[in-house]
Amino acid sequence: MADVATAPVRRPRTDRYVARAATATPVLAAAAVALWILSIRQADFASMGVLGLVSVLHVSYFAGLALVAVGFGLELLRPHVRTSMMLVLTVVLIAYLYGTASAIEPTAALTSSWVHAGYVQYILTHGHSLDNFAAEFSWPGGFSLGALLVAVAGQHDAIGMLRWFPPIFELLCLAPLIAIARASGVSKRVAWLAIAIFYSSNWIYQDYYSPQALAYVLYLATLAGVLCIWRPVALEHAAPAGLSIRARLASTRRSVRLRRLLGYDATTHWPDAQVLGVLGVLALVGLAVAIGHQLTPYALVAALGACLLTRRLGRPELPLAVFLFTVGWLSLGASNYWSGHLGDILGSVGHLGSLVNSNVSSRVTGSSSHQLVVEARILLTAAVLGLAGIGALRRAADSRTLELVAAAPFFLLFFQNYGGEGLLRVVLFSLPFTSLLAASAIIPARSGAIRPLVPSFGVGRHGRSVLAVACAALLVVLSFTTTVVRGGNDAYETFSLGELSAVNFAYAHALGGQQIAMIAAYLPIDQRRVNDVRLFVVASNGTTPSLSEMVAILRKVKPAYIVLSHSQEMWGEIVAGYPKGWQDVVERQLLRHGYRVAAQYENAVVLERVGPAR
Repeated sequence: MADVATAPVRRPRTDRYVARAATATPVLAAAAVALWILSIRQADFASMGVLGLVSVLHVSYFAGLALVAVGFGLELLRPHVRTSMMLVLTVVLIAYLYGTASAIEPTAALTSSWVHAGYVQYILTHGHSLDNFAAEFSWPGGFSLGALLVAVAGQHDAIGMLRWFPPIFELLCLAPLIAIARASGVSKRVAWLAIAIFYSSNWIYQDYYSPQALAYVLYLATLAGVLCIWRPVALEHAAPAGLSIRARLASTRRSVRLRRLLGYDATTHWPDAQVLGVLGVLALVGLAVAIGHQLTPYALVAALGACLLTRRLGRPELPLAVFLFTVGWLSLGASNYWSGHLGDILGSVGHLGSLVNSNVSSRVTGSSSHQLVVEARILLTAAVLGLAGIGALRRAADSRTLELVAAAPFFLLFFQNYGGEGLLRVVLFSLPFTSLLAASAIIPARSGAIRPLVPSFGVGRHGRSVLAVACAALLVVLSFTTTVVRGGNDAYETFSLGELSAVNFAYAHALGGQQIAMIAAYLPIDQRRVNDVRLFVVASNGTTPSLSEMVAILRKVKPAYIVLSHSQEMWGEIVAGYPKGWQDVVERQLLRHGYRVAAQYENAVVLERVGPAR
């Protein structure tokens, strides 16, 4: 038989692009790191303008962030997604979005983080929480843990943890997010895209040093454990493709029976002893959440209930135990709070209009720059939620766990009053699951007993390349927008070393029982001498008094020291609408009515009352 010459096999052009992408991604990641370091070195905190952090960022920051997004797109182009490369890109993305402010700003942002450090300091000094002082002290779990960590580390206070806490917290969230994504029933490609969407769209500044940050990590860890253990039992009445929405709902109602609420519609391959052991640990985690934060345990109960209804939880005891822990702690451990604040707890139950006003409408105020930031936050959140809705319609699945767990936290708005931050927390609880749904809108699953409500459509022979470009473009838009809106308040929520020195001067000279006053609550304050030196804020509870009213209030209260600062000045101009230089007018009036300059620092001045003070 004659030899037959065989022509060399020529790989398709798309495969050659994939091979090049495999080489390009590590280079892009390295270039992005270099550009991030360059942008940090070029940023000047002192020149921050009304738009906050973005006003001091060099173009190299956005170039590097775009490279990270392109790196995600190239990795998603590959037939087999590399976990190691996705981890590298995710860590770099976290550094950009959550580590930049920590690297540029000289001290920790947000007054609340300094207040929480003061609570930790009180427990560290006295060995117990402080009753009838603040609502947060009624849930002391996170502060007690902070005091323990400070003592183990041999430190005198928790201030050293404040500045870099946001990026560390986001890294702590990464492990449970990966577990949730892998156990959610989506493909590996969709899982990593969802994680990138989560970090690219999480503008909600709830990762500062706080008990809710710790509770959020425990919330994610609990749901990750549940989703990893149980899988849904196949539906006996699965709705066939092509049925109307009404017919699908009827099929769903037929399948929801008592056995589902008892957990029999979920199954696991784990040994019984191992399952019971993990459940015991998760119950203890639920107890820690119940004594650590006001809102998170209710969100956890709602999410666990959603898992039970959608056949992803095989034991009803876990949500019941967390609920009992939560109500038990509220009734007993936090009794000193609710006994005098029932109106605060139940006052807005069912009043959706007031909740929308306090969470949305009342925030769209102030200067044009502030309104731009707030409106962009609303649009970004609405875009992710809208994309998640499309994903819910396009994807096939074995259960609707993602949809129900994503929706469950929003029911808290009808039953839990958490002030102006309630909606922000609810969106954050939902975000890991809305991100998975949003990723499914771009790369929907096509297999599963529950068929999609919207039929899938193809994108041609270059479909993979088109999807990669779409993913990269989406991440660019989300991450750029998050950079702008997340740091949009930094002009008045971040502090200079001079402002910290002014606060420390006031604490060092104030006598026990005396007051330190400020115009607005934007200072690195309350981290020392909790319950010894009192604080007074003129513009509290969202009020914006006139300049003459400020002076009149301070003359009536007669605080021993008044701290005026650049951060308060910027708050007045950006949010309250005061004219430029308004704080100088207040200072001159106070100097004529019983105060003198006790200390002067860069961006801050301390006024001391001359004569008797309260």
